[in-house]
Amino acid sequence: MTGFPAPAMPAGADQMVLGQYLLLVSLILAIVLAILARNLSGGFLSRWLTLSFLVWITHAVNNIIEGAIFTSMASVSMFTVVLYGAASLLCGAAATWLFPSQICGDGFIDSAKKFFARYNLAGWLWRTLAAVLAFPLIYLAFGRLIAPIVAPYYEQGLSSLSLPAWNQILPILFFRSLLFLIACLPVLILWQASERRLFWVLGLTLFLLVGGLNMLQAYWMPNVLRVTHSLEILADELVYAGALILLFNRASSIKFELFQGRYWFKPKTR
Repeated sequence: MTGFPAPAMPAGADQMVLGQYLLLVSLILAIVLAILARNLSGGFLSRWLTLSFLVWITHAVNNIIEGAIFTSMASVSMFTVVLYGAASLLCGAAATWLFPSQICGDGFIDSAKKFFARYNLAGWLWRTLAAVLAFPLIYLAFGRLIAPIVAPYYEQGLSSLSLPAWNQILPILFFRSLLFLIACLPVLILWQASERRLFWVLGLTLFLLVGGLNMLQAYWMPNVLRVTHSLEILADELVYAGALILLFNRASSIKFELFQGRYWFKPKTR
């Protein structure tokens, strides 16, 4: 209907085999969204849009942006953005309807008021800045660890891979960091279960959406790349989820206050 051209298939990929992997990936995605949906408070609309936006940003927009600089495939297209936008809305609606919240909590507006009332303006400024910086630092740290393993494949251009320059990587990293923070904030606002469960659910969800599902489907790539990148992305997203929880915790975690030039350790009370 839009007239946007569909991106070409990756070299070495078969449409029939990809369709079979898509069924498996869809099942895993449904389980992930069901777990998220059961732990979010609020009405149907807020939970639906939260799930859909998270999937669309992390699984579609993020991977399209990253694919634009790390591959030579024409994966960036408005066709893919629109396609995944519609699919994310439908999938999020199904998960929200079929798996109602198991926790009685406030609606989105009341939850948001409580969430943003946790800290003053200065507190929110430094926490937001730290969250924006956390994503690139985590990404670069784990990317550095696996570089000796994966870099040769990128340098050889295997499976349409390419190695961009730093002036391409860094702006994209900060842009992706903003997108991730915006996509995760509604989950943090509506989450009503324990922070330990939030760490595992959010971390594993981001791992699957950001790259786990893609690495599972990319059967044409060398296994060493698929396994190495899967482990890297898992570590990335677990550490990132932990950073968000520490920065924007509710009441049970650690609070650092700047007072007379010193940091004081003060546990919050419920």
